[in-house]
Order: sequence, then structure tokens, then C-alpha cells
Amino acid sequence: MPDEVHSALVLAAEKNRRSKEKQALFLIETGLRRRKPSTEVLAEAHKLHAQFKGEVDMKDVLTWTEAAH
Repeated sequence: MPDEVHSALVLAAEKNRRSKEKQALFLIETGLRRRKPSTEVLAEAHKLHAQFKGEVDMKDVLTWTEAAH
């Protein structure tokens, strides 16, 4: 595990009063619950695409995905 990831895991575990293992499991479970079916993701993508006439860059995508969570 990269040092940066390990450090972030340790800090989050301490903040949430969990062991590193329980924090890692919590993050995995949370991530799995947020998954959407591909058909739903595609429908959202088509809806967003229809709203824009110009180009969409990665900055726009990151802004929208962060706002959704």
C-alpha cells in the first residue's frame, strides 16, 4: 500500500475511532453501496449531454460527480 494511502487510512481511522482494518472495510462497504447500474449511469450521461451544446472537459465532470455525493 502506498505510504500516502496508508497515512490517509490511519488518519481517517483515528478520526472515526476505528482500527485501520475496520476503517478499510467501512470504506469498501460504503463504496459498494454507492454503485449504480450501468443503465442508470448511461441514462444520466445522456441527460447531461443533452443539456450542453459545447465541449465538456474533465474539470466539469469532476465538479458534477463531487456535487452528486
